[in-house]
Amino acid sequence: MEIIIYAPVDGEIKSIEKCKDSMFADRMLGDGLVIIPSKNTFKGFFDMATVTMIFDTKHAYGFDVDGLQFLLHCGMDTVSLDGEGFKTNLTVGTKVTKNDELFNVDLKLLKDKNISAETPIVFEFNQLKEYQIKDLKTGMVKQGEQICTIEYINEKETTKKETKIVTDPAEFFNVSGIYERGAKDINAFVGNQANYDEVYNCMTRLRFKIKDKQLVNIDELKKISLVKGTVWNGNELQVVIGQDVFKVKDEIIKDNSNSNALKASLGSRNVKIPLGRKLLAMFSGIMVKIIPIMVGAGLIQAIIAILIQVGVMPNIVFKITAESAANDVLITQAPIGWAILFAMGKSTTYFVGIIIAVSAANYFKLEGLMGVALGIILCCPMMFYDGGPLGIGNEFILFDFGDLNTGNPMLDGISKIKINTMNTKIFVIVGAIYTAKVLDTWLKSVIPVALELMFRPFIVILVVAPLAFFGYGIVWNFVETLFGALMFYVGKIPVGIGVGIFVALWQVAVIFGLHIMLSLISTLDHFQNGGQSIYGIAGSLSVWAQVGALIGVIVVTQNSKLRKQGLGMLPAGFLGITEPILYGINLPKKRPLFSGVAAAFIAGAFANILGVTKRASSGIGVFEAIGFFSEPIYNGKGAISPIENGVYYLLACAIALGLAILFSMLSYKERVNEKTLLTKTLEKTILLAKLQLNLTIDDVKTLKNDEHQILSLFTKETKKEIIQNEKRIQKWLRVSEKINTLLEKEEIAKDKLITQGKKLIAKEKFDKASLLMHRYNALDCTETVNQLRSLKEELYKEIDFAALNNTAAKMQNDIEQILANSKYLSDDLINEVKLMIYNNLNSVQIHYGLLEVKNPNVNLNNLIDDQKSLLKKQKKENVINA
Repeated sequence: MEIIIYAPVDGEIKSIEKCKDSMFADRMLGDGLVIIPSKNTFKGFFDMATVTMIFDTKHAYGFDVDGLQFLLHCGMDTVSLDGEGFKTNLTVGTKVTKNDELFNVDLKLLKDKNISAETPIVFEFNQLKEYQIKDLKTGMVKQGEQICTIEYINEKETTKKETKIVTDPAEFFNVSGIYERGAKDINAFVGNQANYDEVYNCMTRLRFKIKDKQLVNIDELKKISLVKGTVWNGNELQVVIGQDVFKVKDEIIKDNSNSNALKASLGSRNVKIPLGRKLLAMFSGIMVKIIPIMVGAGLIQAIIAILIQVGVMPNIVFKITAESAANDVLITQAPIGWAILFAMGKSTTYFVGIIIAVSAANYFKLEGLMGVALGIILCCPMMFYDGGPLGIGNEFILFDFGDLNTGNPMLDGISKIKINTMNTKIFVIVGAIYTAKVLDTWLKSVIPVALELMFRPFIVILVVAPLAFFGYGIVWNFVETLFGALMFYVGKIPVGIGVGIFVALWQVAVIFGLHIMLSLISTLDHFQNGGQSIYGIAGSLSVWAQVGALIGVIVVTQNSKLRKQGLGMLPAGFLGITEPILYGINLPKKRPLFSGVAAAFIAGAFANILGVTKRASSGIGVFEAIGFFSEPIYNGKGAISPIENGVYYLLACAIALGLAILFSMLSYKERVNEKTLLTKTLEKTILLAKLQLNLTIDDVKTLKNDEHQILSLFTKETKKEIIQNEKRIQKWLRVSEKINTLLEKEEIAKDKLITQGKKLIAKEKFDKASLLMHRYNALDCTETVNQLRSLKEELYKEIDFAALNNTAAKMQNDIEQILANSKYLSDDLINEVKLMIYNNLNSVQIHYGLLEVKNPNVNLNNLIDDQKSLLKKQKKENVINA
């Protein structure tokens, strides 16, 4: 095929590699050319095209030209103008030619703000097998002048050609699997390796430390099948994948190590990040890496808890007291097998500070094994003696200023200045490692190289360890005591309301990536109460509540695509991973999320009333219940027995799950109907008119009558017509999902064969690889898919689009006439609500993706808020003037 490209504006043409922006010059967004405009008005650069994208700030536009996707990006940093200086009348879906105006830009404004007007025009060549830019005319051109032609062969044309039959298994298996392809796409859309300092993962999320946010294409990231959602935390981009995140991370690292492109940094902008976000990002980066270790050790703790409960294993303790049970045995006297099992399960918990120190040292890039050394010193086993009151070391009181009797046992401890071992003092450890990094860096610049090996570690340890014990540790004890006191009061809110609120907010925090801070609150409470926490129930109860809300949606939805998505998310939910559920369904649909939050609150309050606490950590999801059947792991005293604690916890989980299912089923709506949407639009219009014109009660009544007249247009016949066609659309979608499911299964099966084949090729087992190649070629569901596609076409024909469109158009015309006859509505206001009314009347097609939303630039809610602020300001000025 061939496409002629014309100059969209008077100016100078340059080849794409001469673009000032390396992202375009390196063809990361496609091949093409650059024009430096000398006039303000841009017109079409093609014979005919469809507008596919308009950036919010009107500086970038997407076009489909005979199946080829083009991007026009006016200016190099024009996104920072937030739309200032740009005007356009284009809308997505519009057909345009080279004679049609695209947009207008104020070149003088760009010059005054020292912003380059350089405008790249690029096309996506990754979808082409072959392409060539012919006869590119560089230099000065006039608008409408032919500047080049693009010859290309697209995928549709290549399918008509004879397909090459690959018989060599080594060549055949040199293709990408689903994770490899996904990783390459993710890497590209975050700006490639040059645009981030680090990539790592937690349980469900890829986390990138981004240099330049403007190089991250969030919209394209969300289109990747592996991606469930994205979250920004300062300059850290969290890409929600699910339990497969480890595979994707590994492929990204491979992609980076194998790539020689983009080695030079694209540069980073000096973005000012709030201190709180920096600290949160730092804490996340350090703590999420230790989660797998803690979960693994937690499962062993669960086994220990079960063995102790059934009387098979003795309860190993550091010392025997008057309150010791008959099954208690000193660790020095325990049989060696049980002692080793105890060490396997408990040592990670008792010496978690060492793990944190190592993770922090990696995060801050502290050289050598200094992090290990400092971690061992701060968590020194010799300071444990008999394990201390919580089994995590002893406290040493430096100064005692007497006893307080506040009634709050946490607050009473503030009068005692203490030194502790640092196993549970997370921020002290992190602060000590950061201090060591700063000091170590400085020492490198002042100590002679010959003496550096000996004296640098000596000075770092000599300074940092005492500072941690006598400085950071004492300060943190005060913070910890005050926090514990506050949590004591929150926990005392009657009938479990305080804990219920905590549980309810957990999954909301997960959405914003803030749940780690709530986890810290639970951790501190856990340590302060002998290895148990009233807040520790929050993570699991809130998970079951959101799982229940999803099940409610699955039960009631008629949308086959949505049901399939939901069923696919349930296994992750049962394993305690809610991000796919939250980002995929519950948050976008809103009501399921609120249903889960409400159910979590009730279940949390119920559990707290019964005295349930989280004790041993035994994993997440379904495995978490095991740990609730144990004693507090640091020898604390539980309010109820382990059996009661576990049973009541399971009952609370059942309440969270059951109530969430019920609330979700009762509240969920597939979509808001046309009449309800229109009612909301009209109510907001009347309120805005009242505020703008200071209408009287009678005036408002007149507008209400107009509203009643408009809503009466929704007859029974109209509603019946919409409902019948919606059912036809749902049938059509069900067949579409069957086709997608078949193709997905085929792709997954082929990906597995590709993976196996690559391993066989690496081992030079070509005969077995050849058999796999034949199995791969035999996987073909084309015949079944074609049959379903024929059925899909028949079902599509049954949808009466003409009736839906004609009814909506007629009602739109009648509504606009009623509004136009009103003397209380301005023309500007009517024009603003026209597109909203269009969306309301066509909501059934919009909801199922058959029509695009026509969204006006002005939001009625914003206009109402602005008008209220203006009236408030005027009222204040009148008072002052009076």
